[in-house]
Amino acid sequence: MLSSQSLSLRTIFGMVLVAILWAICFPFITVGLPDAPPLLFASIRASLAGACLIAIGMRMERGFHCSFRRLMMLTLIGFSYTGMGLGGMFLGAGNVEPGIATVLANAQPLFAAILSIFVLREIITLRLYVGLFIGFLGIVVIALPDLDFGTDRFVGTLYVLGGAVGTAIGNVLLKLQIDEEDTYWPMGIQLVLGAVFLFFASLLVGEGFDINWTWSFAGAVFVLAIPATALMVVLWYALLARAPLNKLNPFTFLTPVFGLLIGALFFDEVFSLIELAGIAVTVAGLMVIVLVPDRAKSIA
Repeated sequence: MLSSQSLSLRTIFGMVLVAILWAICFPFITVGLPDAPPLLFASIRASLAGACLIAIGMRMERGFHCSFRRLMMLTLIGFSYTGMGLGGMFLGAGNVEPGIATVLANAQPLFAAILSIFVLREIITLRLYVGLFIGFLGIVVIALPDLDFGTDRFVGTLYVLGGAVGTAIGNVLLKLQIDEEDTYWPMGIQLVLGAVFLFFASLLVGEGFDINWTWSFAGAVFVLAIPATALMVVLWYALLARAPLNKLNPFTFLTPVFGLLIGALFFDEVFSLIELAGIAVTVAGLMVIVLVPDRAKSIA
């Protein structure tokens, strides 16, 4: 159930940090893609992040008792959150500019909100409905320039949106099995399982193993695996244990703001008027959710 109680300042700061860490993903994916096939690159990122978290769990001398049911749940999370989520990101990043890809990927709060109503039985206020709907309109406007069927940019857009669906499913499943006292092991395990899915997907499409280990690629792998994945998922997992998914997820609308700034400052991205309008509408959706007083009653 979605509480009317405000989020703590600590939780808000945590969500802002999650948004920043998520925003740096597409730029660094773009840096590394010339040196490695996308799905193999994604698998390396996930496996390194997962191994790091499992090592921390072992270092803290915390045993992890995993029932068959929980292992199956972590497998589903690994497939959706890591496999589909990262797979869509890496496949789409080669055809869509980092700033726009970051905005499109943040359609996931909209998908997660719909799923959480039926799966988590969360109650959503009218304000949240309105904010999410406005955010969705912004995503549609941003995607309009790519609706030229068959082009690489359109295919890239579909990959990114498919990854957003996977992330949304994974977030709902994460909320179902959240354990506030044990973070490193479950998140590490699902990342490793997701890396396995990505590796086999890479084999199935015949990507090969041609990796050019340049300094830029190694740096991109490190940033993507450690701060942008390991740190981000641990922080996200801890936040999910404290608040409803639908109260946290709208803060990820901040991610496009940071992503677009990075794209403009470091990748010379230039945005059309339609894209700028869509960005403004998307941010407006977040502002409705965060700033507008909620005087309406909660509705199912």
